[in-house]
Amino acid sequence: MTDLVIRDATADDVPAISALVQHTVRKSNGRDYPPQAVELIVANFAPAKVGQRMAERDVFVCQKGDRIVGTIALGGDRLRSLFVDPELQQAGIGAQLVAHLEAHARKVGVGELKLSSSLTARGFYERLGYRLIQSEEHDGVSSFLMVKVLTSP
Repeated sequence: MTDLVIRDATADDVPAISALVQHTVRKSNGRDYPPQAVELIVANFAPAKVGQRMAERDVFVCQKGDRIVGTIALGGDRLRSLFVDPELQQAGIGAQLVAHLEAHARKVGVGELKLSSSLTARGFYERLGYRLIQSEEHDGVSSFLMVKVLTSP
């Protein structure tokens, strides 16, 4: 996919980011998590909460034409909120977003990037070189704390 642009997110992107994440969680995570867990995650990405988090994190979007098809954020030393449109998953967009974020993290002095992965995304992160530190479970929802040492490019 050559018509993709990864750029800094702006306040104007908040509604599109919120809609993308909510749609992706319902469609992609719905098979791995119970409905009440999915709805808790969806509520956590309402536009007001997305806007609030943008003030605290470095947020990026991946745009295809005039449509936002992916998003990712850096909060401190943590990769956060990687979501790709379900219809475009497995096309390399997620890997491009992670590579972009890793380069950004190196630039701002992060040497080790951590993340909390869903069951759905764990294999994806392992393929990108992240390793499992510990498994966690809250309210019947499994997540996996993972880490990757960032080497110089």
